[in-house]
Amino acid sequence: MRILAIETATSLGSVALLQDSETVAVISEFVPRRHLEWLAPALQRLLGSAGWTVAQVEAVAVSTGPGSFTSLRIGIATASAWARARGIPAAGVPTLAAVALGTQAAGAVCAMMDVRRGEVAAAVYAGGGAARPIVDEVVGPVERVLRQLPAGPLTFSGDALAGYAEVIAGMRPDAVLAPRAQWYPTAVSVGRLGWERLSRGEHNDLYRLWPRYVRSPVDQA
Repeated sequence: MRILAIETATSLGSVALLQDSETVAVISEFVPRRHLEWLAPALQRLLGSAGWTVAQVEAVAVSTGPGSFTSLRIGIATASAWARARGIPAAGVPTLAAVALGTQAAGAVCAMMDVRRGEVAAAVYAGGGAARPIVDEVVGPVERVLRQLPAGPLTFSGDALAGYAEVIAGMRPDAVLAPRAQWYPTAVSVGRLGWERLSRGEHNDLYRLWPRYVRSPVDQA
């Protein structure tokens, strides 16, 4: 299955083409507050680099949040429009799962995103490329969230590390902090997680494919 994947939850805009779970082409660029003007030209460049036509795309995968209110809407609206126009399925993917999948860790990964106003959203996933949820999403001040996580070694990843790395290290001495390059969800991870859903016959109702905001909408990217 030829899949178009779109990730716009953070300031890193990312689009990818996959053949099943294998990456064919990818474009990732930091575009803070510029997702609207960036996305359509990026998709055009992406298709051209792979030699694909619009008609050859058979499914769409898109990040659904948490993330920036405006940029998430842009990505999801674009994915829905592609799917409706072509009559193809679309699979929404949790942004925290995409963060976890893109983090290189043998053990469990805590994906943590800054949702502003002094709060973070976090979830724990199996490592080693699985992104299987171990602890469901928790939202709140970072100290409270950290106290709700399971004991034992965790690799932390996600854009919340930019503001809370010292707090994490102070409360979790056994924590491993992922390199900054792995903090951001990418379209490749979204596409692979989307493929897992699509291969099981799962997809979203295009009129109910909405962003997931863990709190009142606030622009972040």
